[in-house]
Amino acid sequence: MERTENAEAAAGEFAPVRMTLRDRRGVTIRAVRPEDAGAMRAAFERLSEMARYYRFMAPLKELPPAMAERSVRPLADRERAVVAVTGEDGDETIVGSARYIKEGDGETCEFAITLADGWRGAGLASGMMRALIRDARRRGLKRMEGYVLAQNRSMLDLARRLRFEVGESAEGPTVKLVRLDLRSTEGN
Repeated sequence: MERTENAEAAAGEFAPVRMTLRDRRGVTIRAVRPEDAGAMRAAFERLSEMARYYRFMAPLKELPPAMAERSVRPLADRERAVVAVTGEDGDETIVGSARYIKEGDGETCEFAITLADGWRGAGLASGMMRALIRDARRRGLKRMEGYVLAQNRSMLDLARRLRFEVGESAEGPTVKLVRLDLRSTEGN
């Protein structure tokens, strides 16, 4: 993974990250932009029912327009939203998205991640999560957490590899809470 340093990174923006995956496909992880709304809707349409269910924990048939619009307009002081894209600027395809939202305590953030079918198992999810973890640390957050369906074994395995603790959640036995102490730099 190679990080592109630029003036945006110095100003607190997300510096694009270029990745070559295990299967040799190349992607760029970059901040989401308002003009990505159409591409985000198209990416959602390409998701399988199971991928939609794992991400939204509900059987969404379509991405509501308000949700699509909200997904490309993160609140600068509370959120970070990134997309993984293939292709060139102006002709990109979104193959993954990830975000975190700062909780009310100002120290904790909750993450979410979605990958297009056909992009799992190549290292993209771990690359996107590592980028979010670095960014959250840089912004002074102390903990990252997420809610993962207990049947989503691949996400729970990824969380463990990234040193998240996996435990029970208040949502009941079908949902696990994964937590990472961002103050520890071990493994990420």
